[in-house]
Amino acid sequence: MIALTHFIFDFALDPVLDKILFYRFRTTVTDFTNKKRAVENVSTRDVELVYLGKIRDLFYFDVFTSKVTLTSNQSIQNERLLKEDIYAFGDILLGVNDKGEIKKIKNLKEIQKRWAETKAELRKDHVGFEFEDFLSDITEVLEDEEKTVYFLKTNAMFGLYFHGLFGKNDVQKMPIKRKSILLDLDDTEITEEIWIDKRGPQVSIGAQKSDDANKKIISNNVEIQGYQGTLTYGDENQLIESNLKIETEHKNIKYSVIWVG
Repeated sequence: MIALTHFIFDFALDPVLDKILFYRFRTTVTDFTNKKRAVENVSTRDVELVYLGKIRDLFYFDVFTSKVTLTSNQSIQNERLLKEDIYAFGDILLGVNDKGEIKKIKNLKEIQKRWAETKAELRKDHVGFEFEDFLSDITEVLEDEEKTVYFLKTNAMFGLYFHGLFGKNDVQKMPIKRKSILLDLDDTEITEEIWIDKRGPQVSIGAQKSDDANKKIISNNVEIQGYQGTLTYGDENQLIESNLKIETEHKNIKYSVIWVG
């Protein structure tokens, strides 16, 4: 008889103290609404991550965005504002639990202060209802720690790095199932199905499908035609590369994270 412990392996969060890790986070959105010409927008963030140590039950990371690049196959409207949206969350002290899930923003008051200063500068050159709506959207997120944590956990921010999948895993209970809200697709909710292979370790991500012959991805809003991702790890369970691609009738979104040094 095989012992039950044979099927359980520990996929542990094991960061190296004070080691600077350089990553490139990228979101690529391809819009097929215009059938004559697809529009592709790419947002790239160069990010430095440093593990600072553990306080009580949380691991603390400094997450610093050093550069933001926006590219498109058409002209980019309000490029400065789009970059400021990202830089508003550009220097964060995150408290993460042992599953790798963001739980706390240690320097939220400092972030709020920097954003207030940024708003004052932007108002020197911008006016109008649309501009003020842009400012209020970010302000509303930053006013509440829970909302800030929720936003930072999305795939477009840091959800493919701080994913909450570390810990002891039982291969007999795969796939792991969890709800996921797709912020970039009108808050559509799906159920992710996740397999963790200890030989990589590597994480494979899919979406729960219907039991009928159509085998469609189950969602409550936008129809999702494809949902597939992988997370690949190296020594000391350091993320090497991760990606997630979501396909709909009119839009494809690809999120990726790659270790660059």
